[in-house]
Amino acid sequence: MDLGELRSVDNAEFDSHDEEHNARCYQGTRVELLRQIDTWASNRGSERIFWLNGMAGTGKSTISRTVAQTFADKGDLGASFFFKRGEGDRGHAGMFITTIATQLIQKLPSLAPHVQNAIEANPGISKKALKQQFDTLVLQPLGKIQTHPQKSSSIVIVIDALDECDREEDVRTIIRLFSVKHITSIQIKFFLTSRPELPIRLGFEDISSKYEGLALHQIPEPIIKEDISAFLEHQLAMIRKDYNKSVSQNRQLPAHWPGHTTIQSLVGMAIPLFIFATTVCRFINDRKCGQPKDQLAKVLKYETRSQASKLDATYLPVLD
Repeated sequence: MDLGELRSVDNAEFDSHDEEHNARCYQGTRVELLRQIDTWASNRGSERIFWLNGMAGTGKSTISRTVAQTFADKGDLGASFFFKRGEGDRGHAGMFITTIATQLIQKLPSLAPHVQNAIEANPGISKKALKQQFDTLVLQPLGKIQTHPQKSSSIVIVIDALDECDREEDVRTIIRLFSVKHITSIQIKFFLTSRPELPIRLGFEDISSKYEGLALHQIPEPIIKEDISAFLEHQLAMIRKDYNKSVSQNRQLPAHWPGHTTIQSLVGMAIPLFIFATTVCRFINDRKCGQPKDQLAKVLKYETRSQASKLDATYLPVLD
């Protein structure tokens, strides 16, 4: 089959070039959360949707990339789509279903003739309503392929940042489509992430008991603190190591830099925002702006500002 017949969004997959340098969960962090997601995916009796929600900066996309990579490594990833507002076709659902269908064909080549037949029977299918596209290009072809009768097959589709899909009506439609029971030889499950914005909350209220959900802000603070601390310790150690390789010995950072107390100060400023930790590390490592210890000092100035919000502490050192 010529996949060019299906309109597909470039760079929407978790392992696309656009996503290549974006973060994955640092080893040893998010352990219980990732275990919970894996248990959901492997349990044939669990709900077909897992909704991970959280406010901006709590690490949803990092978790999505990690989850998608894990499923891909195990051979269980069917497709992935990372919405991104302002990034052309990644910011709307116009080619969402056809992109998913394209990836499913690559995962399951036996789908190809059935999708081909569907397109030949309805050449304009890729411009039809989302439900018609989903039924015609995904559900019906999946219902026609054969799997080994002794093998229970399932695949996971990972959808990140559903809140960055432009039309609220499309978002609610996607949630509704994914919640419908599919009679196919291969079980499909959907891992979705988003901010808990009203249209999405309403969409999930429509399917009340048909999904499993977890809010990142409900994870106990000690666990978040431990994860952010582990990330900062690792990243700052790498910054120190790389910096010391590039300067003369008398300008090198000491082996204990920046020290436990300083790291815990940064952790306190960060909680619960992983984006604070990642942004600060990028700022400290920016050689065009200064040495790491000077960059770190600029960040720490904001620790004692009683009126400073998390947003201030994250971005004002950069803007200044």
